[in-house]
Amino acid sequence: MGTEYVVTGGGPVGLWTAIQIKKRQPDADITVYERYQEYKRSHVLKLENLSMLLYAKQSGDAHEQRFFDAVLGSSLKKAFWGAAGGKSVFIRTNALESALKQYARALDIPICYERINSPETLITKHPNCTNFIAADGAHSALRQALMGDDAVKNFPLQYVVELKYEAQGAAKALSNRAQYKTNKLLSSMAFEYVGKEKNGQAPVSLRFFVDEATYNAMPEASFKDPLTLNDPRLPQNFADDLATYLSVRANKAKEQFIDGSEKISKLTLSLYRANKFAVQHEDRNWYLVGDAAMGVPYFRSLNAGMIIGSQLSYIVTQDNWAQNTKINTYNACRPLDVAWEFTAASMKNAALCGYDQFRKVSAKVPWEFMKWDSEERNNFKKLGPK
Repeated sequence: MGTEYVVTGGGPVGLWTAIQIKKRQPDADITVYERYQEYKRSHVLKLENLSMLLYAKQSGDAHEQRFFDAVLGSSLKKAFWGAAGGKSVFIRTNALESALKQYARALDIPICYERINSPETLITKHPNCTNFIAADGAHSALRQALMGDDAVKNFPLQYVVELKYEAQGAAKALSNRAQYKTNKLLSSMAFEYVGKEKNGQAPVSLRFFVDEATYNAMPEASFKDPLTLNDPRLPQNFADDLATYLSVRANKAKEQFIDGSEKISKLTLSLYRANKFAVQHEDRNWYLVGDAAMGVPYFRSLNAGMIIGSQLSYIVTQDNWAQNTKINTYNACRPLDVAWEFTAASMKNAALCGYDQFRKVSAKVPWEFMKWDSEERNNFKKLGPK
């Protein structure tokens, strides 16, 4: 048996990191711990081809091919060409996790369903292991235990309320022109993300960028404890925006909203990063990856996590490196990873703020021509969910 690794967190980034280690070191003894047997979130993610290729180990075997077919619907060769063109795919979280689970099991990586809250628990279970990887999310219990309450620096950018629901059949996105015209009817800027049909339903996500007052006026709402469309606690201006956007989709996209499928949650889009990506504790190496290490908004968190997971797999599998060299190398990569992702996210945020100001101003000028006419507006009020 080869070197032992323990990964805490069996979400997409944790599984991806474990797979990359196994591909680089086939005799490695890897165990993944995950608290949930079934992934709790089923929203849509944007996965870039490049995220699965940068720093990653390619084997070209049948297991790898099945994974790319399941996620991208294409071969590794086409994935490379797609990465060069900035290609991406929208995929459900549970569909991505399912493909990664199959990949991990094909490589004989066991997944143990158990909640892990402390480094001591893992040391007791794996007394001879010296390589532990925390991929247990933004509120990482392992990061807090290893580095304390001040381990993370946080930089808020936007206040967001999301509506996720299912549509009957194959839903389609509004055209860019229609989205722009719809945004001019709203008090808050909104964007939509439409996933692929599965079992006769398609996931749709609407993301509203609200002001701080609207955000604070809403009750707490998360993916685990969401609000519904008829909740009387929704601020009136936001409730009106929801009704308007759903009416436009019913009218222009011919969408059939599935009653009762909606989930409304709120979150603050922030840039955050751990002060260190790796530490030594009890003479063992502990590495952070994914949201435990760093979080960036605008669909970058998953992509950044997979890239850094591939990067980490290269570092930890260098057999001729001392343990402290691996720690120092991973921490040396942290400023570069943070700078790259934070810069990209900040530029995207600046562009969104510019778009928001433009749509507000253009909606008020008398000569504005790109807008819905009065008849269409009346139709929007008659359609949409109940």
